[in-house]
Amino acid sequence: MIKYLKIEISDVFYLIPINSIITVEVGSASENVDILFGLAGHTESGAAEVLGVQIQASGSDDATKQKEQVNSIVNAIEDALSTAWTKPFFVLEPKYAITGVAQLQEAWA
Repeated sequence: MIKYLKIEISDVFYLIPINSIITVEVGSASENVDILFGLAGHTESGAAEVLGVQIQASGSDDATKQKEQVNSIVNAIEDALSTAWTKPFFVLEPKYAITGVAQLQEAWA
């Protein structure tokens, strides 16, 4: 069964398929966390890209807070996977409130 992390921002829901996640890492900006999937895409030039989701949290604005945010998301994934198979959605509520979600396409070398 596929499980999903569910995020709500301004009464809009976003779903992240847990089964596709290969890593959770600090993003490029000081308040971002990147969740990368085991899916690859290609640019027009043929370069490989890994696809994912970027989560923004304005409260996680330094290195220590980013680490806490990454760890809280990883712990939420663990908690979600340990719930019953009859509960495919798990509300993601990391340490710092999520203020944005964006699609991510990252160069893969």
